[in-house]
Amino acid sequence: MDLDKWIEIIRSVPKEKLKSDEGLRDVIRQIARNAGKNVSEQQLNQYVAQFRSMARTGSVGSLMNRLSQKGIKPQELEKIKKRLRK
Repeated sequence: MDLDKWIEIIRSVPKEKLKSDEGLRDVIRQIARNAGKNVSEQQLNQYVAQFRSMARTGSVGSLMNRLSQKGIKPQELEKIKKRLRK
């Protein structure tokens, strides 16, 4: 995983796109294309719902918890935290 690449993708997303469901769908499609994946409409709707749920709780800890469950090492999570604070 190239952490710098993912951080750049995240930083390049305009914040106004995250305010509407259609903008969020566009962002998810773009990220999937950059990762070489195809996303079905059902998956897209699930991702949008998950993002909205996490946005409502406002818990970055829950996101980091989910990443650690997916196999991301604690050292990588610390790097992500430090880079997002910049």
